[in-house]
Amino acid sequence: MSSYYYTEQKAYGGYDYRITRAVQRLILLNSAVFAVQLLLDVPLGGVAMFGPPGGLIAENLSFQPVSFLVGMVWQPVTYMFLHGNLMHVFFNMLWLYFFGPDVERALGTRQFVVFYLLCGALGVMATFVPLVFQVALPFLQARNVSVVGASGAVMGVMIAFAIVNPHRQFFMFPIPVPINARMLVAIVIVINLLNAAPGSPTSVATHFGGMAVGYAYMKFIPYFRDRQRTYWQSRRKPPKKDSAGEQVDNIFHFDKHKRN
Repeated sequence: MSSYYYTEQKAYGGYDYRITRAVQRLILLNSAVFAVQLLLDVPLGGVAMFGPPGGLIAENLSFQPVSFLVGMVWQPVTYMFLHGNLMHVFFNMLWLYFFGPDVERALGTRQFVVFYLLCGALGVMATFVPLVFQVALPFLQARNVSVVGASGAVMGVMIAFAIVNPHRQFFMFPIPVPINARMLVAIVIVINLLNAAPGSPTSVATHFGGMAVGYAYMKFIPYFRDRQRTYWQSRRKPPKKDSAGEQVDNIFHFDKHKRN
């Protein structure tokens, strides 16, 4: 997109692989929360229960559609900082590490944090879509749905990465040839479709929800910036004339056609 100006290309033809501030803080925060989950797991009875480590606290902070509808409005935000196991948090943070810095450089740190939270919080709302189609099942079965993890937010970051830098090439195991960001998005979509079978432990709806929010956000931001720029330019007032300066100019102004 022409509305994004990318500056990571260096003089020697490389890229800036340094981690950015918000990405670093998010990785540390997610890691710290998972460590707290493990510490709380045994005393709060998490080992004897299904679900993420952390016992009852983790259950109340994870996203559960029925609980959200009855007033637990914090769950769309808190769920994305919880994880089910070590591999879960590791791969989510690994993808955030690879794709997040480029997106943060394009959006700016503050806007990137807003983008990340929106992709996670709005993306998980897509879990209501499969429940609508389960009309043949008892409504109470929806209580078993519990979503944790930063996958929705990370999927949104991946989509933003593909929009900002679609031709970046890299290797993805076990594919032996380099692929670009657009091809990666296509592969991830196919993998999620294959995992969308009933009973899958993966919240595919949240993944697709995060992708949709990320795509809409990145497409809307250039339009929003242009409208905002036009608005402030229209509100800008012309500079006031300096009356004192005009008086001084009149004193030293001589009209050659007027003579005494």
